[in-house]
Amino acid sequence: MRGFDGLRLGERGGATRALDPGRGLLLLPLLVVASWLAGSVPAMAQEPVRTEPVVVTATRIEEKVSEQASSVSVVTSEEMDAISPVVAGDALKNVPGIVVQRSGSPGSPETIRIRGGRSEHTLVLIDGFPVNSPTLGEFDIGSITLRDFERVEIVRGAQSALYGSNAMAGVVNFIPKRGGGKPMVGLGLSGGSFSTLRWGISGQDGGKRGDFYLGANGMRSDGLTVNDDASLVSVLGSGDVPVGAGNRLHLLLFSTGLEKGTPHDFNTAGDTNDRETRRSFLAGARWESQVSDAVSLLASGYLFDEYFHVKDPDDPTDTFPGAFDDVTKTRKINLRLEARVSPSRASTTFVGAEFSKDRSSEHDPLNFLSLAAQTYNRSLFLQEELHIGSHSGASLGARLDRNSEAGTVFSPRAGAYHDFGGTGVRVRAAAGRGFRVPTISNKFFPFFGNPNLTSEHSWTYEGGVDGTFLGKRLAVSATYFFQDYRDLITFDLDTFRNRNAKKAFSRGVETEANVRILPSADVGVTYTFTDTWDPERGTRLPGVPAHRGSASLLLHPAPGLNGRIDWIAESDQIDAPLFSGRKRRSGYSRLDLSTRYLWSVRGSEIREIALTGTIRNLLNRPYEERIDIPAPGINFLLGAELSI
Repeated sequence: MRGFDGLRLGERGGATRALDPGRGLLLLPLLVVASWLAGSVPAMAQEPVRTEPVVVTATRIEEKVSEQASSVSVVTSEEMDAISPVVAGDALKNVPGIVVQRSGSPGSPETIRIRGGRSEHTLVLIDGFPVNSPTLGEFDIGSITLRDFERVEIVRGAQSALYGSNAMAGVVNFIPKRGGGKPMVGLGLSGGSFSTLRWGISGQDGGKRGDFYLGANGMRSDGLTVNDDASLVSVLGSGDVPVGAGNRLHLLLFSTGLEKGTPHDFNTAGDTNDRETRRSFLAGARWESQVSDAVSLLASGYLFDEYFHVKDPDDPTDTFPGAFDDVTKTRKINLRLEARVSPSRASTTFVGAEFSKDRSSEHDPLNFLSLAAQTYNRSLFLQEELHIGSHSGASLGARLDRNSEAGTVFSPRAGAYHDFGGTGVRVRAAAGRGFRVPTISNKFFPFFGNPNLTSEHSWTYEGGVDGTFLGKRLAVSATYFFQDYRDLITFDLDTFRNRNAKKAFSRGVETEANVRILPSADVGVTYTFTDTWDPERGTRLPGVPAHRGSASLLLHPAPGLNGRIDWIAESDQIDAPLFSGRKRRSGYSRLDLSTRYLWSVRGSEIREIALTGTIRNLLNRPYEERIDIPAPGINFLLGAELSI
């Protein structure tokens, strides 16, 4: 295997307008002292009891992670609270097998790649509802704040047997908070480098009438340089309402609004007037009826609208003169019917049908651009979940899609696991087929569109072993994967046009280990090796680092007091340059520090107070996640949260 080529382990420096290194380091003793003082207060919250996560994304039914044949990771609300993420990508950096890439400062475009696949091969769900753009094929997670979400589930490997198009490499599901319990109001405020301000307010309630949650969050920042400012607001509401005997209705509303300057585009390295506006709105509902102890019926539907406006007037700094006033509008509509039969824990069968319609348009009168298209998809699916005894299980599924662009596509998937009882060792294996329909931009966008593109397909295979040892103080996991692509849509760096590669592959190994070294200290390590190849061009696939790893030290010296140090490293990758002509983005490493103190207040209307502090890129190393776009230097965020 190639080494960490290009890792700049000895470089120092910072991006424009970053926090001065000396001032940033002075925050460290202040945070430590504040945490120690907080730890001396007698009334403190107790550490939560750690239980094995239950996930729904891998099989669409609630099952433990240890009962999955697929590779599954969960980022819990406790883990998100510990690092105070500004936007979603901050919480996913330590997950094996995935690469999260942000084009600059928070609020900039941010996408997820899984196991060497493109970002369009990652299906993003919000509460189980797909939100990938019909125009771009991907979803920008840079517009999601995580305060209103309970957890994030990541399933690696092709999942088209369950979810259809776009789930070629995996699925990421953002699960919102559901409310319930006693009425509660939460308030949060934090600020830091680049004049960053983050705020949030939420409320929840629960009872016989149902469980409800409503939250609103915002973030604003001046960014790293001129015209890099961002202003983001999101609102999320969810409810679970019992209706009669054996019926339940789940509702979701989610809306975001982002105003962002773009200082780096394909035309210039310092654009002062390129602005973008992004708005999205998601409304979804699920109805579940328990017909009998063994039979349940489910119906769901959702509507997802996106609006994206890029306005870039002529600028003297433009390498090539030209103005843009591009407006993109998309709409996704989906209806789904499903029946589940579960006569015993040993078997759960579900069968159903789904209809979806995607509509998109793009107009730029300054460049005589006018595109519009819509696609329909009808599908039938069958899934069987088996539990063989208390130590083994299998998952078998298939989906038949009839797409207006791709024709008829059959997507099977099979997986199995076995737990060697008493040894702490579990083995698993899975294989499946995935596909993706080319978008309107893939085919017709000026400069790089190719109207002759066909749908892309993949077969994925994986095998893994998990183990717990030393009285469950040590947990290790390793997975080998192979993704065989056919007609892969790639961006040709020589012709600067999309094309179908006849054949390409991605293969590698994901490893993860967590060990409790002391009663108050844990260490976590992840490493992913990804080998990609495009035989036609004789190069690696763009946008995929061969090596990626992380190491984390988690400290919890007193009840309610937690801290962590995270080191993230990534090797070089081939990338599409904006303006420099470079085709290789150098590797990098980054060190982050986070601390959180949760104080339970007795005899007061205020139930809990949380004090948080985060320093990212502690060593102030210059780096890029995407080529030609500098990432932030050392920066900090300090905040407080109240629960009433």
